[in-house]
Amino acid sequence: MGTDRAGEQDERLAERAARGDRAAFETLVTRHRQAVYRLCWSATGNHADADDAAQETFVRLFRSLSSYDASRPFAPWLRKIAWNTSLTVRRDAKAGVPRLPESEAPEAVDPSPDPSAAAERKQETERVAGAMAGLPAELRTVLVLRAVEGLSYAEIAESTGVPAGTVMSRLSRARERLAALLGKAPGGGA
Repeated sequence: MGTDRAGEQDERLAERAARGDRAAFETLVTRHRQAVYRLCWSATGNHADADDAAQETFVRLFRSLSSYDASRPFAPWLRKIAWNTSLTVRRDAKAGVPRLPESEAPEAVDPSPDPSAAAERKQETERVAGAMAGLPAELRTVLVLRAVEGLSYAEIAESTGVPAGTVMSRLSRARERLAALLGKAPGGGA
């Protein structure tokens, strides 16, 4: 997160988008959509709700751009919107708020020429995803933000609105529970 091909910073793009520059907003969406989706998935635990939350995140972003302070980093502000939106979507899903039926997304093509290796990777990916889905949302989220997004404890704390110490303890519990779900000893490799 930061700059695009042209090197323009998120903060500058957000200022332009707030003034009605559609291309600047589209650049922000393109640049951040994968990270927003991963955060939404980690908070909701399923793809359909994550899709809804990610889409709603960008709607809320568009509506909130006029209140953005460009002297502050853009990415943590966007993650906070995504986190709060995901919590709302998760709460609504638990409350039985009607939603559109989930559509099946096409699978990505694996460029690997070895079908057995590709099958093993797919099986391991599904196994890890299943174990991740078994974690409570607050543990799954810190794990995704740290392991996938590479955020610092302070950045995770800012994104989720909890103290850094809580992030550290949740991350530790998440690793332990994930290892248990996967049948591995914590810190024991693979």
